[in-house]
Amino acid sequence: MNSRLSSSTPFLLLLQFSLLLFSIKFPPCWSLDSFSSCSKPFNCGNITNIDYPFWGDDRVEACGHPDLHLKCDENKTTTIKIKDVVYEVLKIDQNTQILQIKRDDFFESKGLCSPKYPNTTFDSQLFEYAPGFAEITINYDCPALKGVPGYFSCPDWSTYKDVFIQVASETHPGCSSNLQVGIGVNYFGDFWSMEEALIREGFGVKYKVDTLLCKEGCTGSGGVCVHDVDSNKPTCHCPDGNSRESPCPPQRPPSAQLKGTNPTQLL
Repeated sequence: MNSRLSSSTPFLLLLQFSLLLFSIKFPPCWSLDSFSSCSKPFNCGNITNIDYPFWGDDRVEACGHPDLHLKCDENKTTTIKIKDVVYEVLKIDQNTQILQIKRDDFFESKGLCSPKYPNTTFDSQLFEYAPGFAEITINYDCPALKGVPGYFSCPDWSTYKDVFIQVASETHPGCSSNLQVGIGVNYFGDFWSMEEALIREGFGVKYKVDTLLCKEGCTGSGGVCVHDVDSNKPTCHCPDGNSRESPCPPQRPPSAQLKGTNPTQLL
Protein backbone atom coordinates (compact mmCIF):
# COMPACT_ATOMS: atom_id res chain seq x y z
CA MET A 1 0.00 0.00 0.00
CA ASN A 2 2.68 2.47 1.00
CA SER A 3 4.82 1.65 -2.06
CA ARG A 4 1.85 2.26 -4.36
CA LEU A 5 1.09 5.60 -2.73
CA SER A 6 4.75 6.54 -2.93
CA SER A 7 4.95 5.73 -6.66
CA SER A 8 1.79 7.71 -7.46
CA THR A 9 2.76 10.77 -5.43
CA PRO A 10 4.75 12.54 -8.23
CA PHE A 11 1.82 12.10 -10.61
CA LEU A 12 -0.66 13.47 -8.08
CA LEU A 13 1.60 16.42 -7.35
CA LEU A 14 1.88 17.20 -11.05
CA LEU A 15 -1.89 16.90 -11.50
CA GLN A 16 -2.67 19.19 -8.57
CA PHE A 17 -0.10 21.76 -9.67
CA SER A 18 -1.54 21.73 -13.20
CA LEU A 19 -5.02 22.36 -11.81
CA LEU A 20 -3.59 25.23 -9.78
CA LEU A 21 -2.06 26.79 -12.89
CA PHE A 22 -5.35 26.49 -14.77
CA SER A 23 -7.13 28.28 -11.93
CA ILE A 24 -4.89 31.33 -12.34
CA LYS A 25 -6.26 33.80 -14.88
CA PHE A 26 -3.66 34.64 -17.48
CA PRO A 27 -4.52 37.25 -20.12
CA PRO A 28 -4.95 35.81 -23.64
CA CYS A 29 -2.23 36.50 -26.20
CA TRP A 30 -4.42 38.86 -28.23
CA SER A 31 -5.04 40.96 -25.09
CA LEU A 32 -1.32 41.31 -24.45
CA ASP A 33 -0.71 42.23 -28.10
CA SER A 34 -3.50 44.82 -28.01
CA PHE A 35 -2.21 46.31 -24.77
CA SER A 36 1.31 46.52 -26.18
CA SER A 37 0.14 48.13 -29.42
CA CYS A 38 -2.23 50.64 -27.80
CA SER A 39 0.48 51.71 -25.36
CA LYS A 40 2.44 53.12 -28.31
CA PRO A 41 1.62 56.67 -29.45
CA PHE A 42 1.24 57.64 -33.09
CA ASN A 43 4.22 59.67 -34.32
CA CYS A 44 4.65 61.10 -37.81
CA GLY A 45 6.55 64.27 -38.67
CA ASN A 46 5.27 67.09 -36.47
CA ILE A 47 2.25 65.02 -35.31
CA THR A 48 3.54 63.29 -32.16
CA ASN A 49 2.38 61.48 -29.00
CA ILE A 50 -1.14 60.86 -30.31
CA ASP A 51 -3.21 58.16 -28.60
CA TYR A 52 -6.93 57.39 -28.17
CA PRO A 53 -9.22 57.90 -30.07
CA PHE A 54 -6.79 57.61 -32.99
CA TRP A 55 -5.16 54.51 -34.44
CA GLY A 56 -2.79 53.73 -37.28
CA ASP A 57 0.83 52.83 -37.99
CA ASP A 58 1.92 50.72 -34.96
CA ARG A 59 -1.45 51.18 -33.26
CA VAL A 60 -3.97 48.47 -34.27
CA GLU A 61 -7.58 49.31 -35.10
CA ALA A 62 -8.85 48.30 -31.65
CA CYS A 63 -6.83 51.18 -30.17
CA GLY A 64 -9.16 53.88 -31.49
CA HIS A 65 -12.41 54.90 -33.12
CA PRO A 66 -12.87 53.04 -36.45
CA ASP A 67 -13.19 56.30 -38.42
CA LEU A 68 -10.17 58.03 -36.87
CA HIS A 69 -7.45 56.21 -38.78
CA LEU A 70 -4.21 58.15 -39.23
CA LYS A 71 -1.72 57.28 -41.97
CA CYS A 72 1.90 58.33 -42.12
CA ASP A 73 3.50 59.08 -45.49
CA GLU A 74 7.25 58.45 -45.37
CA ASN A 75 7.34 59.58 -41.74
CA LYS A 76 6.56 63.15 -42.80
CA THR A 77 2.91 63.74 -43.61
CA THR A 78 -0.12 62.54 -41.64
CA THR A 79 -3.43 62.01 -43.43
CA ILE A 80 -6.93 61.01 -42.40
CA LYS A 81 -9.84 59.86 -44.59
CA ILE A 82 -13.26 61.35 -43.83
CA LYS A 83 -16.20 60.09 -45.93
CA ASP A 84 -13.79 58.86 -48.63
CA VAL A 85 -11.96 62.21 -48.85
CA VAL A 86 -8.28 62.34 -47.87
CA TYR A 87 -7.22 65.26 -45.68
CA GLU A 88 -3.73 66.24 -44.60
CA VAL A 89 -3.52 66.64 -40.82
CA LEU A 90 -1.69 69.84 -39.92
CA LYS A 91 -2.20 69.71 -36.16
CA ILE A 92 -3.93 67.68 -33.45
CA ASP A 93 -4.79 69.16 -30.04
CA GLN A 94 -6.04 66.29 -27.89
CA ASN A 95 -6.91 68.59 -25.00
CA THR A 96 -9.48 70.53 -27.05
CA GLN A 97 -10.10 67.57 -29.44
CA ILE A 98 -9.51 69.83 -32.45
CA LEU A 99 -7.89 68.79 -35.74
CA GLN A 100 -6.48 71.29 -38.21
CA ILE A 101 -6.88 69.66 -41.64
CA LYS A 102 -6.88 70.53 -45.32
CA ARG A 103 -8.09 68.63 -48.38
CA ASP A 104 -5.32 66.62 -49.92
CA ASP A 105 -6.50 67.47 -53.45
CA PHE A 106 -6.36 71.25 -52.94
CA PHE A 107 -2.66 71.50 -53.65
CA GLU A 108 -1.27 74.61 -55.27
CA SER A 109 -0.58 73.22 -58.77
CA LYS A 110 -4.28 72.49 -59.41
CA GLY A 111 -6.13 74.55 -56.84
CA LEU A 112 -9.89 74.32 -56.52
CA CYS A 113 -10.63 73.73 -60.21
CA SER A 114 -9.52 70.08 -60.35
CA PRO A 115 -10.65 68.34 -57.15
CA LYS A 116 -9.99 64.63 -56.93
CA TYR A 117 -13.10 64.10 -54.79
CA PRO A 118 -16.07 66.01 -56.28
CA ASN A 119 -19.64 65.71 -55.00
CA THR A 120 -18.58 65.34 -51.36
CA THR A 121 -20.01 66.36 -48.01
CA PHE A 122 -18.54 66.39 -44.52
CA ASP A 123 -19.17 63.94 -41.66
CA SER A 124 -21.32 65.88 -39.19
CA GLN A 125 -21.97 62.75 -37.09
CA LEU A 126 -18.35 62.50 -35.97
CA PHE A 127 -17.13 66.09 -36.40
CA GLU A 128 -18.27 69.63 -35.83
CA TYR A 129 -16.49 72.76 -36.97
CA ALA A 130 -14.13 74.28 -34.45
CA PRO A 131 -14.81 77.81 -33.18
CA GLY A 132 -13.99 80.34 -35.88
CA PHE A 133 -14.70 77.96 -38.78
CA ALA A 134 -17.79 77.26 -40.87
CA GLU A 135 -18.81 75.45 -44.04
CA ILE A 136 -18.88 76.70 -47.61
CA THR A 137 -20.05 74.98 -50.80
CA ILE A 138 -17.93 75.01 -53.95
CA ASN A 139 -20.05 74.50 -57.08
CA TYR A 140 -18.62 73.60 -60.48
CA ASP A 141 -19.62 74.46 -64.05
CA CYS A 142 -22.37 76.95 -63.32
CA PRO A 143 -22.37 79.10 -66.50
CA ALA A 144 -25.56 80.97 -65.63
CA LEU A 145 -23.85 82.52 -62.60
CA LYS A 146 -21.09 84.31 -64.50
CA GLY A 147 -20.49 87.73 -63.00
CA VAL A 148 -22.04 86.87 -59.61
CA PRO A 149 -19.74 87.46 -56.56
CA GLY A 150 -17.98 84.17 -55.77
CA TYR A 151 -17.77 83.10 -59.44
CA PHE A 152 -14.36 82.31 -60.96
CA SER A 153 -13.25 81.07 -64.38
CA CYS A 154 -10.85 78.12 -64.32
CA PRO A 155 -7.69 77.67 -66.41
CA ASP A 156 -8.08 75.75 -69.68
CA TRP A 157 -6.25 72.66 -68.36
CA SER A 158 -8.60 72.29 -65.35
CA THR A 159 -11.17 69.58 -64.81
CA TYR A 160 -13.96 72.17 -64.58
CA LYS A 161 -14.60 75.38 -66.49
CA ASP A 162 -15.67 77.54 -63.59
CA VAL A 163 -16.18 77.69 -59.83
CA PHE A 164 -18.93 79.30 -57.77
CA ILE A 165 -18.40 79.59 -54.01
CA GLN A 166 -21.39 79.84 -51.69
CA VAL A 167 -21.10 80.80 -48.04
CA ALA A 168 -23.67 78.16 -47.15
CA SER A 169 -24.15 74.40 -47.07
CA GLU A 170 -26.81 74.34 -49.80
CA THR A 171 -25.88 73.34 -53.35
CA HIS A 172 -26.84 75.50 -56.32
CA PRO A 173 -29.12 74.04 -59.03
CA GLY A 174 -27.74 73.87 -62.53
CA CYS A 175 -24.16 73.09 -61.49
CA SER A 176 -22.50 69.85 -62.60
CA SER A 177 -21.07 68.95 -59.18
CA ASN A 178 -20.22 70.42 -55.79
CA LEU A 179 -18.32 69.82 -52.60
CA GLN A 180 -18.52 71.13 -49.06
CA VAL A 181 -15.50 72.17 -47.02
CA GLY A 182 -14.68 74.27 -43.98
CA ILE A 183 -12.89 77.62 -43.87
CA GLY A 184 -12.14 80.37 -41.38
CA VAL A 185 -15.13 82.70 -41.01
CA ASN A 186 -12.77 85.68 -41.30
CA TYR A 187 -12.54 84.87 -45.03
CA PHE A 188 -16.29 85.21 -45.59
CA GLY A 189 -16.82 87.92 -48.19
CA ASP A 190 -13.19 87.82 -49.31
CA PHE A 191 -13.61 85.35 -52.19
CA TRP A 192 -10.22 86.17 -53.70
CA SER A 193 -8.40 84.95 -50.56
CA MET A 194 -10.46 81.78 -50.06
CA GLU A 195 -8.50 79.59 -52.47
CA GLU A 196 -5.17 80.43 -50.82
CA ALA A 197 -6.67 79.82 -47.37
CA LEU A 198 -8.13 76.43 -48.35
CA ILE A 199 -4.84 75.28 -49.91
CA ARG A 200 -2.48 76.41 -47.17
CA GLU A 201 -4.43 76.79 -43.91
CA GLY A 202 -7.27 74.31 -44.16
CA PHE A 203 -9.82 74.41 -41.35
CA GLY A 204 -10.43 73.22 -37.81
CA VAL A 205 -12.83 70.49 -36.73
CA LYS A 206 -13.63 69.03 -33.33
CA TYR A 207 -14.09 65.26 -33.11
CA LYS A 208 -17.15 64.25 -31.10
CA VAL A 209 -15.73 61.26 -29.21
CA ASP A 210 -16.06 60.62 -25.48
CA THR A 211 -12.55 60.62 -24.00
CA LEU A 212 -13.46 61.37 -20.38
CA LEU A 213 -12.35 57.95 -19.08
CA CYS A 214 -8.95 58.36 -20.75
CA LYS A 215 -8.44 61.81 -19.29
CA GLU A 216 -9.61 60.88 -15.79
CA GLY A 217 -7.48 57.98 -14.75
CA CYS A 218 -7.17 55.10 -17.19
CA THR A 219 -3.63 55.90 -18.28
CA GLY A 220 -2.63 56.99 -14.77
CA SER A 221 -3.74 53.62 -13.42
CA GLY A 222 -1.44 51.76 -15.81
CA GLY A 223 -4.08 51.05 -18.44
CA VAL A 224 -4.62 52.17 -22.02
CA CYS A 225 -7.82 53.33 -23.70
CA VAL A 226 -9.26 51.09 -26.42
CA HIS A 227 -12.50 51.43 -28.35
CA ASP A 228 -15.55 49.36 -27.46
CA VAL A 229 -17.58 48.89 -30.64
CA ASP A 230 -20.82 47.94 -28.84
CA SER A 231 -20.99 51.04 -26.64
CA ASN A 232 -19.06 53.28 -29.09
CA LYS A 233 -17.08 54.49 -26.09
CA PRO A 234 -13.59 53.93 -24.72
CA THR A 235 -12.83 51.22 -22.21
CA CYS A 236 -9.76 50.94 -20.03
CA HIS A 237 -7.58 48.00 -21.12
CA CYS A 238 -5.54 46.84 -18.12
CA PRO A 239 -2.19 45.02 -17.92
CA ASP A 240 -3.96 41.84 -16.75
CA GLY A 241 -5.83 41.64 -20.09
CA ASN A 242 -9.21 42.72 -18.74
CA SER A 243 -11.17 45.77 -19.91
CA ARG A 244 -13.36 47.93 -17.69
CA GLU A 245 -15.31 51.19 -17.70
CA SER A 246 -13.16 52.60 -14.92
CA PRO A 247 -9.43 52.90 -14.16
CA CYS A 248 -7.46 49.71 -13.57
CA PRO A 249 -7.28 48.35 -9.99
CA PRO A 250 -3.87 48.07 -8.28
CA GLN A 251 -2.02 45.07 -9.68
CA ARG A 252 -0.59 42.36 -7.44
CA PRO A 253 2.77 40.94 -8.48
CA PRO A 254 2.42 37.47 -10.12
CA SER A 255 4.27 35.79 -7.27
CA ALA A 256 1.59 36.93 -4.85
CA GLN A 257 -0.95 34.66 -6.55
CA LEU A 258 1.04 31.58 -5.57
CA LYS A 259 2.28 32.85 -2.23
CA GLY A 260 1.37 30.58 0.65
CA THR A 261 0.15 27.79 -1.64
CA ASN A 262 1.90 24.44 -1.23
CA PRO A 263 0.82 21.77 -3.77
CA THR A 264 1.50 19.01 -1.23
CA GLN A 265 -1.15 20.53 1.02
CA LEU A 266 -3.74 19.84 -1.66
CA LEU A 267 -3.34 16.04 -1.32
